[in-house]
Amino acid sequence: MTNQTPKLIILIALLLAVMAGEAIALHRYAMVAPGTADFFARWYGGKELVLHGRNPYDREIELEAQLAMFGRYTRPDEDQVNFAYPLYTVFLFYPLAFVPYPWAQAMWMTLLQFALIALTVLTLRLARWKVSPPMLAATVLWGVFFYPGARAIMLGQFSILVALATMFAVWGLTARREWLGGAVLALATVKPQMVFLVIPFLLLWAWRQKAWRFIGGFTGGMTVLLAGSLLWVPDWIFRFVDNLRAYSGYVGFGSPLENMTARFAPAAAHWLNPAITVILSALMLWLWWRVLTRHRDEFWWALVWTLLIGNLIAFRSATTNHVMLYLPLMFLFKRLSTVKWGALWTLTAQWGLSIALWVIFLTTIDKTRGSNFEAIFMHGLLPTALIGVYLLDWRGLRRVSVKND
Repeated sequence: MTNQTPKLIILIALLLAVMAGEAIALHRYAMVAPGTADFFARWYGGKELVLHGRNPYDREIELEAQLAMFGRYTRPDEDQVNFAYPLYTVFLFYPLAFVPYPWAQAMWMTLLQFALIALTVLTLRLARWKVSPPMLAATVLWGVFFYPGARAIMLGQFSILVALATMFAVWGLTARREWLGGAVLALATVKPQMVFLVIPFLLLWAWRQKAWRFIGGFTGGMTVLLAGSLLWVPDWIFRFVDNLRAYSGYVGFGSPLENMTARFAPAAAHWLNPAITVILSALMLWLWWRVLTRHRDEFWWALVWTLLIGNLIAFRSATTNHVMLYLPLMFLFKRLSTVKWGALWTLTAQWGLSIALWVIFLTTIDKTRGSNFEAIFMHGLLPTALIGVYLLDWRGLRRVSVKND
């Protein structure tokens, strides 16, 4: 036992006490106002599987969940409350299947909040942005109240855990903790649309750097997740694909890029979408080629662009998935901190962007689909804005990313 062990034990105990206190407080809120709708559909199916051995992809489970959430069966164009996630998603909240939903909601929201804090701090560290204690506190506070993160907590979205797992994997890959990083990256596949580009990039980088333990960790993690879930429900992959098709049928919107062009350039959308997709994909592949062949120092630059482009051309996305953009945002804040009055410019950018997104959400709510349904053009708004900023100031932003190591 080292001299730091007692301090670490005390710190962990205090953290658990704070989390327990917040969960108790949120339980009172959950009793009055049940929420986290995106979590409920997964929790209900997972509960039925864990407690009663029922297949969470069954239509009967969906109908029961609809009654529990809406008090009625939903129309074909409404949320079917189906289990549109890989079965091994249940592993992420397994203990919560044994408690009533108000407690599950409270503990899940608490977990997501602290995971979001961890994501904010981790991305700040990955960007090697050296900040003062007041700026650190302001940035952590911003990370919790920033629109994508706060909305993800309110909806109970898994996106926060996916982003945290991805950034932890990046840390593992760059800090010589390859086995751990690769294994944790496997958990990020619960939302494939968030990592369909970044996982291939990280695996290619690991292969190029001969980081075989990272590849082995990812392969081993995926093997455990798939084997464990297939032993539990052997046909879940086929049922999952069926539910994905049904989900695509009632969601009614496309990629973030498609949603943006449909709102702002509907007449040109039929050619603008494929043209932008091809251009951005070519840019990303060119950056991959550079970093994998001759310019190893451009790893962070290529990673940032992979995150930006992936969030714009993903086959299905939402603003809650934009928590994956915390790393590009940290590089932007790092860049702003280098200019005159840097701290003031950084705080203005953080809170100005946060307020702007909240105002846009509140003034463009799609009231035809509910009181809390965001306008779908918002799915592409933040990545489009950041891509524009990165193009306008590509020299400065590239410099702070390339010199990151």
